[in-house]
Amino acid sequence: MFGLLRRLRRDERGQAMVIGAVAMLVLAVSVMASVSIGHGVYEKIKLQDAADAQAYSFAVKEARAYNFLAYTNRAMIVHYSAMLTVMSYVSHAVYLDQTVRVAASVLKVIPGIGAIFAAVEQAIRVWKTAVETVARVLIPILTGLNVALWLAQEAMMLGTVKDLFLAKDPNGVYQGTDPNARPGFVTSGSSLPDQETLDGNDIANFSNMKNFLHAIDDGPHSSETSFSLTDPTGLRQRSKLLKDNALSDPDMAKYRLLMGNLANAVRREWTAVGKGPFLIGRRWDLNLCILIGQVRIDKVADSQIKSFSETFEGNRKDQLFASDDVKIEARAGCFGIFPWKTLFELRFRAAADARDGFHQENGSTKTDRHHRWTGITPFLTSDTSFIKPWQNHFSYPCNIIILTKDMMPADDREDKPFHMENLSRNAFMEGQGSKKRDDPDEGIGGGFLDMTWQAVGGLNGERDVDAWAFRKKTGGMMAMAVGRAIYHRPGDWKEEPNFFNPLWTARLAPVKTHWEEKMLKAFIPEWDISDRDFSNALSY
Repeated sequence: MFGLLRRLRRDERGQAMVIGAVAMLVLAVSVMASVSIGHGVYEKIKLQDAADAQAYSFAVKEARAYNFLAYTNRAMIVHYSAMLTVMSYVSHAVYLDQTVRVAASVLKVIPGIGAIFAAVEQAIRVWKTAVETVARVLIPILTGLNVALWLAQEAMMLGTVKDLFLAKDPNGVYQGTDPNARPGFVTSGSSLPDQETLDGNDIANFSNMKNFLHAIDDGPHSSETSFSLTDPTGLRQRSKLLKDNALSDPDMAKYRLLMGNLANAVRREWTAVGKGPFLIGRRWDLNLCILIGQVRIDKVADSQIKSFSETFEGNRKDQLFASDDVKIEARAGCFGIFPWKTLFELRFRAAADARDGFHQENGSTKTDRHHRWTGITPFLTSDTSFIKPWQNHFSYPCNIIILTKDMMPADDREDKPFHMENLSRNAFMEGQGSKKRDDPDEGIGGGFLDMTWQAVGGLNGERDVDAWAFRKKTGGMMAMAVGRAIYHRPGDWKEEPNFFNPLWTARLAPVKTHWEEKMLKAFIPEWDISDRDFSNALSY
């Protein structure tokens, strides 16, 4: 008996079993921890990808909307240029009618060559009638097309606003990337109409909508905390251009002067200042020196969109104006000693305006009122600002996407997230820690060896409240992304945005903006870097 006990005491077999059991426990815990961490990283990557996809999707919508504004604005300019060209033809036809045709009507009585002048006279009559007819028909058509383009601009803006504000997940962008993602919460500081009916996602979408519209002239300014949702794009303000308005009204003058100057800038040379052969062209000159003196004939032309003061003949102020003028001057001698003296001038004018337009021949009263033009029609342009460029993003629209994911296990959930079921149910070290970790309301017992999402954030002194608040608001996981639609001409990214040049592109921007600070302050008050006790730890 004693011998058996001595043999057992000296027997070393089975020692590896104890070491193996301990090692397997450590290995099992390590594997489970690695799987849990890997799963968490995978879920966070999916959620971040979903947020990025949504932010980029919104930025693409904004860039497409702005490019549409640019294309349609350019189309309007082409139409105004065409109107000016037509009026130039009318003015030139009036000039030919009152000079060359009149001369031909006299010279047609000359035997032999009279038939040629008779043909010239008839051709000019037909030409004048043709250009008059084209002007009467084409100007209203082009004006109507510009109004239609403006309405298309407004429809594009309202459609984009609808997607930014009302759609929870347009086209299933983030749900297609992560089916478990859900809209997060935003504390934007914006005052919303009927705020009780809006959830956190609506507040985020409201902020995105305002950032999209603040670059639009007559839209909400970026500094405004609230605006009416009944007319978010400023359509009512721009529509005043279709009615009688005063040039002294800066809200109207900015549209008329901008579009008028742009249309004048793209005129062809023949339209702007005229050119052409002697006698029948829009611009030519003749200089003759005879024995007793010198005679000079200057033929000049001009065509432009004009904006007159509201006191000008009771007019609506906007005019498609064209002129062909002839000045005859003479002076004694041919050596420049004596000054020029004007013998007489011939003025041939044509204009289209809200008073049905006019002709003015040889300086006489205006006649033939049949070129009605309603003036510059509404269009959308930008209200750019370099004030606080980091905050206003050089007027580039900036949208923020906050997505969260419920990672907290619950018995009544059908789609339970991955977690260590056994470890979360067996509190074999309960109450053994230096601090009690019991929180029955959250289903956590003190001392759990728990690697699940129930303990995200930890429980460290007074920060427990923030950790629990974060988990309650987000479900344990949050991802944030910022998308921007920017106007970028290579080599000069700070160039002012241009709604007449379709160079807007979508970019996914780093979340190092005022959005990040605002969001993190909402969740973690200590993030406020103005707090001296916390500034060193969080400064970057």
